[in-house]
Amino acid sequence: MPLTKWQHPAPRHEAAEDGRVTWLELFFDLVYVAALIQLGDRLADDISWSGAGAFVGVFVILWWTWTGTTAFTNRFAVDDIVHRLLAFVQMFAVGNLAVLAATTPDNWRAWFVGAYITARLPLLIMYWRVDRVSAESRAISRHFIRWFGGSLVLWIASLAVPGDARFMVWGLALAIEFAAPARVVSRASETPIHDEHFQERYALFTIIVLGETFVKTLTEVSGRGISIETQVFGGLAFLMLIAIWWTYFDDVADAHIRSSSALSELPGRNRLIWVYTHLPLAAAVTGFGVAAKKVVGVEGFGDALETNYGWLLVATLVVILLAVAVLDLVTASPHYAVNAPERVGPRVAAAGAIAILGLVAIAPEVNAVVSVALIAAVVVAQIAVEVLFAQKSEFRINRQVRNDIEAIAGVCTHIEAVTPSPPPDATGCDACAAEGVEPVQLRWCLVCGHVGCCDDTPGQHARKHHLETGHPTIASLERSADWAYCYLHDVSAPGFMARD
Repeated sequence: MPLTKWQHPAPRHEAAEDGRVTWLELFFDLVYVAALIQLGDRLADDISWSGAGAFVGVFVILWWTWTGTTAFTNRFAVDDIVHRLLAFVQMFAVGNLAVLAATTPDNWRAWFVGAYITARLPLLIMYWRVDRVSAESRAISRHFIRWFGGSLVLWIASLAVPGDARFMVWGLALAIEFAAPARVVSRASETPIHDEHFQERYALFTIIVLGETFVKTLTEVSGRGISIETQVFGGLAFLMLIAIWWTYFDDVADAHIRSSSALSELPGRNRLIWVYTHLPLAAAVTGFGVAAKKVVGVEGFGDALETNYGWLLVATLVVILLAVAVLDLVTASPHYAVNAPERVGPRVAAAGAIAILGLVAIAPEVNAVVSVALIAAVVVAQIAVEVLFAQKSEFRINRQVRNDIEAIAGVCTHIEAVTPSPPPDATGCDACAAEGVEPVQLRWCLVCGHVGCCDDTPGQHARKHHLETGHPTIASLERSADWAYCYLHDVSAPGFMARD
C-alpha cells in the first residue's frame, strides 16, 4: 500500500494484498516480546498465589491491547502516516505497561492507568477515522467507540478510587470492553472479517510467546554453564516446548474456523470463542516458559523440583492442552477426515493425566528428573496419538478412493492378487447348522478358507464373516459355478478356478 500523507481506511477484503501481514504489524508485535519478558521475569521472582494473580491480571491487559488493534487491522487496511503515528504511540504505552509490570513504584497505579489509556486512545481514533469516511462500516466503528470510550471513562474515574477498590473498577472496565465484540456478534452485524489474516496474526503472536520460552531456557543454561544436568533438564524442557509447538501449529494454526460447531451454530460466535481461547493459551505458554526456566535450573538429578515450580509446570500444561481442545472444537482439522473427538480426546486425556501426575510426581521425595520426564512423556504421547489418528485417517481415505476408482473401472486388485487353490472340503455352513437353518448355497473365503452361506440364506454368514474380518473376496462352492466376488468393489470374476 503506497504511503501518503492521509489515506482513508478501507475494508481489508477490498484492499490489494489484503491478507499480507504488514511490516508495521510485525514491528508492533516485537514490543510485546519485551513486555512478555518483563512479565515473565516478575512471575519467576514471585511464584505465589498473589504473584500468579498479578501475572494473569497484567497479561490480560497486555493481550487485550494487542487484540484490540489486531482486530481493527483485520477489518480495515490502512498504512498512512497518521495510522503509523497512532501505532507508535500505542507501542510506547505498551512499553510503559511492561516496565510497570516488572516494578512497583509508589505511584504505579496512576502511571498504569495513564499507560493503559495512552495505549487505547489511538484505537478510538482509528475507529473515528473509519466512522468519518465509511458509511457501510459506521455501525461497527460507532459501536466500538461507544463501548471502548465508556470503558476509558471508568479507567479515568478509577484514579479517584482509593486503595484496592480501584482494581474492581478496572475489572468492570475490562468486562465492558470484552463484551463489546460479543454484542456485535449477537446483533448479527455485518463485519468485514478476514479469517486468514486474523489466524496468521494469532499464530505469529503464539510463536513469539513460544520463542520467549526458548530464550528463558537458553539464558538459564548460559548462566549455569553446560553440564550433564543442564543438558538433560534442558532437553526435557525443549521436548515439551516442541510438543506444544506441534500441538498448535500442526493442528490449530492452519485449521479453518467452523461456521457451526458443537459450541455454537453462529459463525461469529465460533470466531469469538476462537479468539478469546487464545488468551488463556498465550498466558499459559508464557507461564510455561517460567516453569521451563526453573526446570533447567535444578542443580542435581537427586534434587526435587520445588513445589511451586512443579505446580506452575503442571497448571500451565493443563491449561494449554484444554485451550487447544476448545480450539479443536471450533475448527476443522487440517488433516482430512480427522474428526473433533479424535482431536479433543487426546488433549483432554493428557491434561487429566498431567493433573494426576501433579499429585504424585511433584512431591519432595520424587527426583525432579523423574517427575519432569513423566510429564514430558505425557505431553509427547498426545502428539503420538494425534499422528496415529491422522495416519489412520489418511490410510482410510486413500483406500476408499482407490476402491472407488477400481470399482468404477471394473477392476479388482483383491481378486487379481488371489492365487486359485483347491476349495475346502465342506458340505455345509456351521453357523446355519447351529441355527437349524438349511443354507441355499455355500461361499468360501479366499483369504482364510471360512465357509458360510450366501446372501439368499437368512443368516448371510459369508457376508457377516467379511464384515467381521474385512476379508474382501469369496468364491462359490457350488459345482455349477466358477466365479469369485469382491465385497469391497462389488466386482465378479467368472472362470476363477480356470485361471492360470
